Amino acid sequence: MRKKINIQTDSEINPVAEIWIQHLIQRIIVEQLDLPHRLQAKLLHQKNSKESENNDSNKRKHNKV
Repeated sequence: MRKKINIQTDSEINPVAEIWIQHLIQRIIVEQLDLPHRLQAKLLHQKNSKESENNDSNKRKHNKV
């Protein structure tokens, strides 16, 4: 006799994995634009700088409370 078993896991919020996936997707999109390497690097650097500034300001807001 066979017994059917359903296995489920709780959803997990992992901010590090989310940031890594966002960076990966951004990199893929920029590479598909067929731009010179220096311009690709500049775009990725600007995007990363803006995200890190936003993350820093959000951390400061939460720490002041």
